Amino acid sequence: MRFIGLTEGLKVTKEKLPAVISVISVVLLCLLSFVGISALLEADAAAAMDRHEQEITDLIESSSQITDDLENAIESSKAESSETSALSEATTSSSFASSTESTEVTTTSGTTEPTTTTTTAATTTAATTTSATTRGTTETTVGEKTHNAIVYATKTVNLRTGPGTQYESLRLLHRGDQIDVIGVTTNGWYKTIKGNYVIASCTQSKKINTPTPTPKPATATPKPTKTPTKKPTKAPTPTNKPAPDKDKMTLVGDYTITFYIPFQGTKTASGTTCTMGRTIAASKSDFPFGTVLYIENDPLGGDGYYTVEDRGVSSGKIDIFVNSMKDVPSYGRTTRKVYIVNK
Repeated sequence: MRFIGLTEGLKVTKEKLPAVISVISVVLLCLLSFVGISALLEADAAAAMDRHEQEITDLIESSSQITDDLENAIESSKAESSETSALSEATTSSSFASSTESTEVTTTSGTTEPTTTTTTAATTTAATTTSATTRGTTETTVGEKTHNAIVYATKTVNLRTGPGTQYESLRLLHRGDQIDVIGVTTNGWYKTIKGNYVIASCTQSKKINTPTPTPKPATATPKPTKTPTKKPTKAPTPTNKPAPDKDKMTLVGDYTITFYIPFQGTKTASGTTCTMGRTIAASKSDFPFGTVLYIENDPLGGDGYYTVEDRGVSSGKIDIFVNSMKDVPSYGRTTRKVYIVNK
């Protein structure tokens, strides 16, 4: 076979040179375009792969955070369950201890005081106090909660230094006496605003109206009898105290009169020293410190003039200081008209 004219056709002549150069240029341009497009596609694919990997990493981190949060929530729930169980056990224990508390019986002025401890509900947070018993060597732990209330004694009851019958009795509270409460113990005792304790079962939240005692009629002085040997002698005339000048006084009204003894020292709230026949306690809303009052028909048999030097009683009451319980009149409490002495 012959390829006639093939060599002549492949020869590059001067006339064919521009066409050859154009063809070569087009081929090179196509190659460059292909290489550029391939590089752009590879770069875009690499960027997409990086974004995909970053999304996977973020997803893994989010899952780890959610897992940690779930674990923390589970631990918190377990801790709260443990605290709830412990509180339930403590409440059960305190209820059992309250139900087994012994009965307190105190007899004063012919009045018997049976007191059985009960569990009293309280609000707010719990605090724990440790107290040592005054009779014996065993220490007991009594729980105490904040409980703000005003209660009234339902009978004659002891005010004690601690939450139990083994503690010292400071003085007697009579039926209807107001008690300002700031706490309650797990064994059924109220803590007063002065830090003393009274058993809760002998109190109630409803105010008690106490009847005004009826004064006893005065007994007539017996007339002297004549004797055959001596002249009849007249009975000695009692020396009456000079009547106060009520024109220089202002009547305040009828007040309930009670008595108290120095169970926490002899210093008063005003800084003076308690003195029988002078010192009385009254509410801040009734009389300021230093107010001189005249109590009609003085229960202690004095001249009736007293000075407000102490606090600790509610409005409408006056607490007279005495040296001991022996100085308290047999009736324990009474009602008297009270005057302010004008200076």
